[in-house]
Amino acid sequence: MGARVKETQHIEPMSRRHGPTLILAGSAGLLVLLPLLYWLGNRGQLVLVFLLLACLVTLVLGLLKLREPVYSFSLSEDNLHFHHRIGGWSLHWSNIIRVDQPRVNSGLELVSLPYVGIKIRNYDEFLPLMTPRLIVHLLTEQRPLLAMGVRHGAIDRARLQDWLIEDNHYRSAAGRHYHGLAAMLGHRMSHLRELYGYDLLVHESNLDRDSADFVQLLRHYLATGPGALS
Repeated sequence: MGARVKETQHIEPMSRRHGPTLILAGSAGLLVLLPLLYWLGNRGQLVLVFLLLACLVTLVLGLLKLREPVYSFSLSEDNLHFHHRIGGWSLHWSNIIRVDQPRVNSGLELVSLPYVGIKIRNYDEFLPLMTPRLIVHLLTEQRPLLAMGVRHGAIDRARLQDWLIEDNHYRSAAGRHYHGLAAMLGHRMSHLRELYGYDLLVHESNLDRDSADFVQLLRHYLATGPGALS
C-alpha cells in the first residue's frame, strides 16, 4: 500500500475560470460604448446597440461564473467533498466502490461520456445528509442522462417516462425507508447505476483537469485512504 494522503487538495472548477476577465472586458466595453452612443446619435446606432448587448452578456456571464463556489471538490484523507452554490455532499472513501468515466455503446465502439462516475457502497450514509434544494437540482440536472439512455438503446421511451416521475417511496438495500425528495434521489441513483454503472455522475465542467486524470487522482485517494486494502 502507498503512503497515506495527508493534505487536503482543493479542485477549482473550469466553469469558474475567466470570471474576472469577463467582468473586466464587459465593464470596459460598456464604459467605452455608452459615451459613443451619446456622441454619435443616430449614426451607427444599431451596431453600437448590438455591441452594448454583447458587453452586457459578457458582464453577466462573468458575474454568474463568480457565483460558483471557489472549489468544486475537496479531497481529504478521509472524505470526498463536493461543493455547490446551493449545498454539497460528502462521501467517506470507504463508502466508494469505484470511480471511472461512464461509457456508452456508439455503433461498434465504447464512447466515454464527459462525466466522472462514482459508485456508492451504502446509500444510507449518503441520502440522509442531502438537502432538499440540492436534491431538486440533481434530479433536474441528471434528467438528460436518462434521455441519453434512450438514444443509445439502453432503455425504451415507455420506461423513460416511468423513470422521469420518480416514486417518492424508496427502500435502501439495508432496509431503510425514505420518503419525498430523498426517496426520489434514491430511485434516480439506482436508475443511473442500471444505465451507466454509477450512482453519481459529475460533469467535467466541475473539474480542473481532464476527466481521466481526475479519475486517477480519486483512485489514488481510494488506494491510500482509510479502509484501503494493504
